[in-house]
Amino acid sequence: MSAPALAIEGLTKRFGSAVAVNGVSLTADREICGLLGANGAGKSTLLKAVLGLVRPDAGAVTVAGTNPRRDPVEAKRKIGYLPEELVLYDLLTGREFLQFVAGIKGIDASAQIDADLDYFDLTGKSDFLIREYSFGMRKKIGIVAAWLGNPPLLLLDEPLNGLDAESMRLVRLRLERLRAEGSTVVLSSHLMSFVERVCERCLILREGAVVAEGTPAEIRAAAGMPDDPFEDVFLSLALTGKKGR
Repeated sequence: MSAPALAIEGLTKRFGSAVAVNGVSLTADREICGLLGANGAGKSTLLKAVLGLVRPDAGAVTVAGTNPRRDPVEAKRKIGYLPEELVLYDLLTGREFLQFVAGIKGIDASAQIDADLDYFDLTGKSDFLIREYSFGMRKKIGIVAAWLGNPPLLLLDEPLNGLDAESMRLVRLRLERLRAEGSTVVLSSHLMSFVERVCERCLILREGAVVAEGTPAEIRAAAGMPDDPFEDVFLSLALTGKKGR
């Protein structure tokens, strides 16, 4: 049996006296999993630990059987990543940037780049410098860069910021297709309507620890809020850590 796309076991990370991530465990494979929490809950730190950018104080991470600390190059080959704070090369065109990313990944993605630029209606702007792009256009380029090559594990940190409703729909449809083709997506977002629609399972963090895990329906039931909007359930758990109102 093959290793899961992502396995996190008892991961803890401290910054001085502050505990950013506190004993988090998560296994995800061939699914879309929501990583949820208020600002400062530890989501970005957890994703950076998966990427090998942050060294955990305790616990272990494997990406499709590869330890990101022991074999960072091989682990990164298996990951597509969109950071919340997106930094692109402003003096490259959108197409040049995507070609650059494909080169780093060691893949020939010319056909996929053409198709994805068209998918997001960016073909007409693909030869403009990125510094001329709107925030939404930059976000689309970042998303395309993350899923170039259809990596086994896709980590998306607030991918919907700056996108209009149609672009969000396009992202949802592509993520569902990637999942159907065998990829695993871990998605961090504050847009609960999107999370509920696309994520089979969610993990809610508060102060670095897991306070809820399961499908949106299971989390509602466990919180004693079976008929409430998922946003209200999330806020109840993420801000107070208490079940129910």
